[in-house]
Amino acid sequence: MQLPRLTGSILSGLHCFLIAADQMSFTRAAEILCLTQSAVSHKIKNLEEALGVTLFIRQPRRLSLTDDGKRLKEVVAQNFGDLANELRELRTQELCGDLNISVPPTFAQRWLLPRLKRFIDKYPSLRIHLRTRNELVDFQTESFDCAIYFGNGKHSGLHVVKLMDESMMPVCSHDYAKRHHLYGNPANLTACMLLHDAAPWAKAGRNDEWQYWAQQNGVLLPDGTGCTFDRADLSLQAAERGIGVAMGRASFIAEQLESGRLVAPFTLSVPSPLTYYLVCRKEMATSPRIKAFIDWLEEMKKVS
Repeated sequence: MQLPRLTGSILSGLHCFLIAADQMSFTRAAEILCLTQSAVSHKIKNLEEALGVTLFIRQPRRLSLTDDGKRLKEVVAQNFGDLANELRELRTQELCGDLNISVPPTFAQRWLLPRLKRFIDKYPSLRIHLRTRNELVDFQTESFDCAIYFGNGKHSGLHVVKLMDESMMPVCSHDYAKRHHLYGNPANLTACMLLHDAAPWAKAGRNDEWQYWAQQNGVLLPDGTGCTFDRADLSLQAAERGIGVAMGRASFIAEQLESGRLVAPFTLSVPSPLTYYLVCRKEMATSPRIKAFIDWLEEMKKVS
């Protein structure tokens, strides 16, 4: 038997032959393949002509394999089975294994963690390893697959995907706002305790968020007063407890505003100069695991 070049027609015919040989019926093969009985018969005939051999002995209401048919069935079954296993293994590898992610602490707690179960449910074979930090990752020496940064998106030599913009506004408890007459009066911030995230992004100063907001709105801030925290969620918790006024990012405070645990005493929200990005090594940009994570982040952004 001389095997011709494996064209699409030949491969389709081999698949059809294997089903028919398993079922020993063109009619049942047609049902499995969602074809007509005549279409199956035609595919088998074309295959036989292409191979130059007879594969089936056709008798009334009965099929049997020729010796060549038996040989071909054994070879095709083994190789199609190997191919199916390889394809299954490739697909499994795409969505299993370890995914090591670096995330800013408050973003992890306030935005990512409440949604993470949906990702785990969607890709149960992926093992997520989440580590929180504000510092940038050294992808040459550290074993992270990807990182989420709050920054300007300029990372030479890395693959960068913009995730979402951010906005910021002062927030505090309702009682604190009333006590300091803050509603509609941003000038009264001069008499308030300001709560600072000391590291809102990499290499940031402790006053950077507040100063940026104040400059955008022409507000004078008190000099040298306030409490600093190394995580934005701690400053927000302090604001909930009436300690002072924190700079809130919209991504972090929606639930607290809705529940009334925090209030925005004046409608002076400003777009943040920085944005959330996912960053990874360029050679990892096509990794199915990272692509699945990016696609899921985009999906969550739309439903948030």
